[in-house]
Amino acid sequence: MTTIDEGQVLVDEGGLAALGRHWGILLFLGITSVIVGILAIAWPGKTVLVIAVLVAAWLIVSGIFQIIRGFSRGLSGGMRALLFISGFLSLILGVIAIQGAFQAAEILAILIGIGFLFRGFGLLFSAAEVKDGRGWNIFGGIIMLIGGFVVLGWPAISLVTLAWVTGIWLIVGGLFEIFAAFKVKSLAKLA
Repeated sequence: MTTIDEGQVLVDEGGLAALGRHWGILLFLGITSVIVGILAIAWPGKTVLVIAVLVAAWLIVSGIFQIIRGFSRGLSGGMRALLFISGFLSLILGVIAIQGAFQAAEILAILIGIGFLFRGFGLLFSAAEVKDGRGWNIFGGIIMLIGGFVVLGWPAISLVTLAWVTGIWLIVGGLFEIFAAFKVKSLAKLA
């Protein structure tokens, strides 16, 4: 096995050749990411609705699997109850969300807001227990709590902002993938 030294990176010749033969896949993914990112920025409302419907479908599927898992052997009573309760709640939220796109977007905002609140409280509790990074945990916890309250207080604005941020992230990531595709193609020729 031989390697080439391209800057500080050592690359396996066989793996690079195989990757180089399929550089078009990476290029396709990059172009697709850029297009989806542009669409998310151009139509944030529609983007939020599509994401909300996908989240609703996920809630239904995950709810069903949690309920089924609740019947598994070897679970404690508390874990079994948690699986049944969270499964039924997930299923109910998913069915409500599927019935209307507006409800799906509201549920998505509520889930994001609650997730931010849980993460914020988790960071604050971690700061109380661990001395290392205490200041950053407190800072991060407060920021996450503020974010959770903002999302729950103004869900529509928060979801549109989320669509824009996602769009920008997809565009930047897609441009990196496009660049990487051509770099892999040129490195494969050297191998």
